[in-house]
Amino acid sequence: MTESKNFGKSLQEWWNSDACKELQKANDEAQQRAVGKYHMLSEEDKIDMVEAITYIMCRAEEEGTSHRGLQSALGIYPAGFWVNHLMDVHNALWSYYHDLRKTNETIDESGDAEGVNHSH
Repeated sequence: MTESKNFGKSLQEWWNSDACKELQKANDEAQQRAVGKYHMLSEEDKIDMVEAITYIMCRAEEEGTSHRGLQSALGIYPAGFWVNHLMDVHNALWSYYHDLRKTNETIDESGDAEGVNHSH
């Protein structure tokens, strides 16, 4: 029990540390810089970037990739670990495709496709 208390204390100390605050600040600045670069693109380039990223991400997730695999598919491993919200998007897409596979397996077993939306 002492180990878990010490771990919790160490974790809290890290979250309160200057190093953690500097890392958070650097991540926030990187995100703002990226958003700024995106908004400087032409509308055509924005559409191309969004089209490419969504295609790459959905294809990888449909194949059942891991978070690391998604980073590799996007060509950003290992630095992609620090991309804000990438894990959130990975988890959401993984869940979506996991549920879709389960639904399709159930339909294949029962032969009943009524009311199921197969588009994505």
